[in-house]
Amino acid sequence: MTTLVLMRHGVAEEDHPEGDTARRLTPEGLERAGLAAQGLVALGMRPDLVLTSPLVRCRQTAELVAGAAGCPVEDDPRLAPGTSASDLLDLVLEHPDAATIVACTHQPGLTYALADLTGCGHVGFKRPGAAVIEIEAPRLGAGRLVAVLPPRILRAAAMTPP
Repeated sequence: MTTLVLMRHGVAEEDHPEGDTARRLTPEGLERAGLAAQGLVALGMRPDLVLTSPLVRCRQTAELVAGAAGCPVEDDPRLAPGTSASDLLDLVLEHPDAATIVACTHQPGLTYALADLTGCGHVGFKRPGAAVIEIEAPRLGAGRLVAVLPPRILRAAAMTPP
């Protein structure tokens, strides 16, 4: 079984002179994404690997998660805007030794992929929120939604003494 954590990137600047792909997290976005990363780890999410969209805002968020968890981070173009449930299942299959994978990506693909993986309907993702899915059989509809973790829950977990 693989635990797949779907995560939306932190709050990013509205625009960037080099275009959408270069948009960076705002100072508040960096702070909140850092707390979300710490909260994931405090809640027991210890990824073996963090995969990320190559867009800067996602990469920044993923690096915070990987740093908090002490694991590697890798870019994957399939996590760019428009990611699908099939893309996520392919990533799970390509990393059979990873018990827990965090995939940092974008809306609205996150919502649609979560629905397709679990059949749970549409769940919104605030920035930087996450959803935890257990996957026993890597096929559409076979995932089990374990938790939806809005940013405020992740921040609270980060600030709660052990």
